[in-house]
Amino acid sequence: MPFDPADFPPATFHRLIAEAMTGPACFTAALHLQEWIRDLLHAGFAPGALLVHPPAHGQRVFEVADLAGLLTARAEFGSHWPTRTMLGPTRGERWWASCSGLIPTASILAATGQLEASGHDPGARLAAAGWIETADGEDGVTAWSTPDALRTAHRVEEGPDHGWLIHRTDLPGQPVISAALTTPPGVIAALALTD
Repeated sequence: MPFDPADFPPATFHRLIAEAMTGPACFTAALHLQEWIRDLLHAGFAPGALLVHPPAHGQRVFEVADLAGLLTARAEFGSHWPTRTMLGPTRGERWWASCSGLIPTASILAATGQLEASGHDPGARLAAAGWIETADGEDGVTAWSTPDALRTAHRVEEGPDHGWLIHRTDLPGQPVISAALTTPPGVIAALALTD
């Protein structure tokens, strides 16, 4: 099969990924990261600056922003862990969603149109999609799940782990997505519902 430059991110980022993610354990993760970047760029996201002083030695950070400049998706990659991603507002509000792997691009694209902080709460959106409330919130945790329990969303109101935890066991290898309680309801629903 011939090489198609459109299958990869811009050459600069492609080289940085190859340099930072070395060894057989990172090869598949590097390919997935390149596809993630490519898909977001093809969907109209614009690459931001490559962060030259990332949080840990040997790590690199790649950022993209949606066309409206409201949502930023960030992937951190390198030698410490293959990849972790984060979503957040470009400016203004304070919220975040993160994952120890790649947040699916379809979920990110669905979240771009759902950035308003108002509207139906995430639980109402999940219930409208057929999810079942499985906890009563007495202990500060409310949970919803699909009828087959392959996806769950937990809202933890108190304690050090307060926030949202979204489990998607129907997607092989998809790690838990966590989010702040202040994350817009539509973003939480997009992260939970979109494949």
